[in-house]
Amino acid sequence: MASSDESEIINLLECPSCHQTMVPPIFLCQDGHNVCSRCRGEMPNCPSCGSPITQNRNHPAERIAHQLPYPCGNQNMGCKYKSLLCNLPSHETVCPHRLYCCVPCRPRCRWKGRKFQVLEHMKEEHKELVWVKAYNSLVFENFDYTTDYTCTHILSCYKELFWCHSKRDATRGKLFEVVQFMGLKEKATKFEYEFEFYSQGSNRTAIFRNRVQSDDDDVEKIYESGDCLVLDLSVLKYFVTEKKQLFYNFKVQKIL
Repeated sequence: MASSDESEIINLLECPSCHQTMVPPIFLCQDGHNVCSRCRGEMPNCPSCGSPITQNRNHPAERIAHQLPYPCGNQNMGCKYKSLLCNLPSHETVCPHRLYCCVPCRPRCRWKGRKFQVLEHMKEEHKELVWVKAYNSLVFENFDYTTDYTCTHILSCYKELFWCHSKRDATRGKLFEVVQFMGLKEKATKFEYEFEFYSQGSNRTAIFRNRVQSDDDDVEKIYESGDCLVLDLSVLKYFVTEKKQLFYNFKVQKIL
């Protein structure tokens, strides 16, 4: 089917009320005009003729709709992706132009915004969870092997954004560290992260390195799979001071 033919058919599938391209289910009024499902739920009468909107569906139009390329729902934010309807949901879930939630503070913080707004929100509302350097010397205060702990920071470096997740599982005796790239999966593979634990006053160090993953992946599933940096808490005890401080260096770097 030529692109001009597709454009003509897509225009025919425009809802007369909201002017968006209709997706199934497509409903009919008593006189045979199409109405999208969203508008049907908001109005009792057809916007074209005023007759009642029925529960009858335009199945031929729905079959045509399933064969046409539809734009991503984030098109107005710059996404140029188009695909069949059956493929759109999986793309829109990970679309870099999608709405992002406040990952470190959900569900307490209900903020949502675009990727370019995330760092600004974090700096204004959760500045203690913001890192702005690729290399950071840090201290984990009150490190306790017997209690669970989770925390997520946002890291801004290389003109990119990363989620840095840490989880201490006392029951399993493990510390999990995950770094996720905010953006396209193929770009995530260009970065790696490194933890260097060290003992003050001695030459004892331990360095662990792993690849950065995409924020497409659910972090809880990453923890469960072990496809991340996983450390035995028994190893870390050699680096924890009497004041329960754990000193370490953390960095994200490009893979050359």
